[in-house]
Amino acid sequence: MSRSKKQPPPPPRQEMIDAVAEAIREFEKLAADPEVVGACPELPGVVLDRIMGRCLDRKGEEYHTAIAAYDNIRQEYVQALVSHPIGRTLALLAVGPDGVKMMEAGRVPATQADISAPPERALHARKVNYNCHHMIPKSVAVAGGNDVVNHPRNFVIANTTRRGRDQSQNPHHFWHSLLLHPQTHNAPSGEIPIYVVRPLFPFYPPISQGFKTAEALREHLKNLGAPPLPEVWEKRILEFSKATGHRAYSVPKEFHEITRAFGEFYSPKNKEESANQAVRDALARKVETISAEWLPGDAYVNGRQLGADHVPKHKLPLADSGLTTIPETPLPAKTKSNRKRTQHKISAGPKVNAGATAKV
Repeated sequence: MSRSKKQPPPPPRQEMIDAVAEAIREFEKLAADPEVVGACPELPGVVLDRIMGRCLDRKGEEYHTAIAAYDNIRQEYVQALVSHPIGRTLALLAVGPDGVKMMEAGRVPATQADISAPPERALHARKVNYNCHHMIPKSVAVAGGNDVVNHPRNFVIANTTRRGRDQSQNPHHFWHSLLLHPQTHNAPSGEIPIYVVRPLFPFYPPISQGFKTAEALREHLKNLGAPPLPEVWEKRILEFSKATGHRAYSVPKEFHEITRAFGEFYSPKNKEESANQAVRDALARKVETISAEWLPGDAYVNGRQLGADHVPKHKLPLADSGLTTIPETPLPAKTKSNRKRTQHKISAGPKVNAGATAKV
């Protein structure tokens, strides 16, 4: 018999709580200089992290095993993230009290935005959803396997708008269309360098409004019933706000077309393999030149390495996190209790070197 909707899910187990605590510690270690957050205004609070990985066949067993492993822990992960003191405060800043309540119930947050009712139309509301961004994508295999790819240190809860021409609130698909898809599409069969998108916050964007001073940020947190953030997080939040002009982050308009094109991968009309492959091929060709403007010379774009003499036009900060090594805290074992979590699920990293820093 299925659990009543009114009955809360079981609390996260200690192993997951410990794994989230490790993720928060590793976020804090990366980019000791908070000014790195604002180094690239188009992509504030994001660094490129070089890993060595092998791109998987999307129809293959390894890829589907990685997806299943993530589905098995998603509910427990989001619960554990908002049970962590810093994770909860950062969640309140990013997704608000309603989003936190959804996460406590084991769901990724969602909000209603732009609610309107013109006289000639019915009430309309645009839903803003958040999805889990895997820094190392599930479609990439690394030496540490699923223990790395599906560990909280490899996760960010990212704003994701699936449909519509307005892609201003879709940084998740922006990262994929500009940087990740062109590197993994038509990639060589062996292990290659891949520059993964590594946000410096467990939520992205980390704020829904700007803060010009630490006092304003603290007052906002007080109104939310949350304690002040530790200094490392407070400085990063203020730098992010400065980089976005003290407004909510918006994907630059010139990238909306490619971001929307990435979303077409998941459109019902492109469900068939041939149609899906066609839209993937088309986007890879479309972004070849623009992607090369952001990636270093040893990166591959649509199957071709850029070359030793390539100099990217844009200088995104680079990280050296050691992202593919095995985490200190293993994920909860796949027990009978965990399988029950999977049955009731609601639709919706790796050890970083202690001295790891991001550099411009």
